[in-house]
Amino acid sequence: MSQRNALVPGGGNEFVRGFVTGGMLGAVQQRGGGLNLDRRTLRLALQGGCALAGGAAAARDLRNGQTALGLGRIALATAAVVAIENLLQDQPSKEIGNGQEEG
Repeated sequence: MSQRNALVPGGGNEFVRGFVTGGMLGAVQQRGGGLNLDRRTLRLALQGGCALAGGAAAARDLRNGQTALGLGRIALATAAVVAIENLLQDQPSKEIGNGQEEG
């Protein structure tokens, strides 16, 4: 088994699947009914990729009796999702003096 396959079981296919799925859901579920490719959509796509890749790898490890490795992958995927949330969180709107929000 090559080193790349040892680090990324499945060659990264799960990440790409989660990225595309999360991005599609994020783009379509915006308010206003139109497609919106923004920071929120990117955040959801990256989180979806990390969650699916981590979950699939952990499931394989647990199925193969490698409990510690599976739990480690769950922890790492969770940390990645939290880090992405913190790095790409929505920017709060700035209020103008009369109580209206600036976009």
